[in-house]
Amino acid sequence: GGAARSGSPDLAIVGLALAVLTACGPGEPGHGVDVDRTLAHVASLTAIGPRPGDSAKAREAAAYIETSIADAGGTPERYPVGAVDLPPITVMGVTYRSARRSESTDPNIVVRFGPPGRALVIMAHYDTVHGSPGAVDNAAAVGVLVELARILARDPPPYGVMLAFTANEEVGLVGAEALAARIGDDVAFAIALDLVGGSGDLVLNGASEMIGAEEMRWLASAADRAGSTIRTPLAHRVVSRWWPQAERSDHGPFTRRGIRAIHFYNRGQDGEWIDLAYHSPRDVMERVDRSSVDELGRILHALARVAPPAPGGDGFWIPVLRNRVLPRWALLAIELVLALVALGSLIASRSARARGGLGLLAGTACFALAAGATYLTEQLARGDHPGPWIHAPLAAAIAELLVFAGALGLITLALRRMRAWNGELRYLVVAASIPLAVGVALLVIGAAELAWIWLLPAVVIALAPRLAVARWLSPLVAALPALLVLSPNQLREAAWNGFLPATTSLALLLAMFILPVAAVVAYLARRRGATGPLGSFVLPVGCLLSVIAGVVLVSRAHPRCTAPDFNQFHLACEATPGVR
Repeated sequence: GGAARSGSPDLAIVGLALAVLTACGPGEPGHGVDVDRTLAHVASLTAIGPRPGDSAKAREAAAYIETSIADAGGTPERYPVGAVDLPPITVMGVTYRSARRSESTDPNIVVRFGPPGRALVIMAHYDTVHGSPGAVDNAAAVGVLVELARILARDPPPYGVMLAFTANEEVGLVGAEALAARIGDDVAFAIALDLVGGSGDLVLNGASEMIGAEEMRWLASAADRAGSTIRTPLAHRVVSRWWPQAERSDHGPFTRRGIRAIHFYNRGQDGEWIDLAYHSPRDVMERVDRSSVDELGRILHALARVAPPAPGGDGFWIPVLRNRVLPRWALLAIELVLALVALGSLIASRSARARGGLGLLAGTACFALAAGATYLTEQLARGDHPGPWIHAPLAAAIAELLVFAGALGLITLALRRMRAWNGELRYLVVAASIPLAVGVALLVIGAAELAWIWLLPAVVIALAPRLAVARWLSPLVAALPALLVLSPNQLREAAWNGFLPATTSLALLLAMFILPVAAVVAYLARRRGATGPLGSFVLPVGCLLSVIAGVVLVSRAHPRCTAPDFNQFHLACEATPGVR
């Protein structure tokens, strides 16, 4: 509180941020499942081999689960799946599943603990695709649930908990559709475990609008008690809130019936956001990570000890803080203040129209020419591959940014030799108005979880004429939307999941998101000017070298896969025969 009166609002903000961050670490690890027993289950299931639905191997897996649950002290029940009418799944015109009728002879296996009443359901599918041993997808999840059953049989939970092992997930969520239709009225909350046990981060997916602030606090509290951190990627929050029908794991049928449901999974290995061994013969026992199994078991045990809350107000999982939830009303209030501050600062910065030189229209033309040069470089270098940049998006983005920045500098310097530039404040208005307009539009359509990404840059840029710290931070903050939306891993994940066509031009994506950054740089350059050797020699040579370096990097980049392999296997073509 006292820092706010020190005369430096910037220091006050920094101090507040540090105070919040230092209070947000996870707690001490709680108790979880027996990891050795869990891994033994994984070994037994993968030893059966691929377990596609309605096969002898799937029936063998179901029998193993029933025996293991009984040995753990539970009483397993078989819920026949039978004939199921599957609704279509369509997102933005793309059909991921057509409406059809499916029938299965495999059962869902359910075991219940605790008193009667509406229950928390935790589920894991036990089938695999053809040809895959299915260690991470999904024997690890099955093993964790069997060992969680052992804990709950020994120490029953204070409320109802149902553990479900679902059939035929891989062919349309068939078992989960049947389970949701049968027990939906008795479910307080549902959690699907799918693709867990890998060495990547544990991620929360499927947080639809039904998952509000109270539910998020319940999840965050469990993670704290488990000494863990649940991550909620921006892309998942957006897709799950706007297109809940797109959920393609076992939580989806519950969400589509208006039942609160989420999905836990682990990211890929080696820092990847995707799992290149997914649905392949490479999904073997050796890929299951002990620490990931232990972490998941601790979180599930913590969740099983505290009943799911009643539906509460909507909330926003703060992406930069661990397990922290911000009420939606608070997020909206903050974003409204940001929008008003940005708008007020822009209005106060208006100036008389400058005449007699190159202005905003010429600057826009320079930007368009630079973007066109970058796009042409990209197209000439791509060859027959539909999207070579997808294999190494960070390297491709750096190379194309070098081309773009150098071309923009050369074109701008060439025009300046013919006529002086003017109206630097108009570049500031462009730089702030674009993110402000996007942020306000997102607020209007109810996308508060996205609006702050654009409103924060708008405020910093709009304050640049008045605050030195804002002036020097503005180029970096202007890049915030690009950094969050166009991050390399996010681009690969979007392509992997089919939300981004392989033929999408990276150059055009960069141009759309980099425009405010270019406008900020133009404002700073016009404001200070560049004279003498700096303007006549150093800058032109630097821009030329930037273009040359970018063109060389783009032309020498070699995709990890040939075009035929990519067309057949998509990004899975990158995986080596060894364990990843």
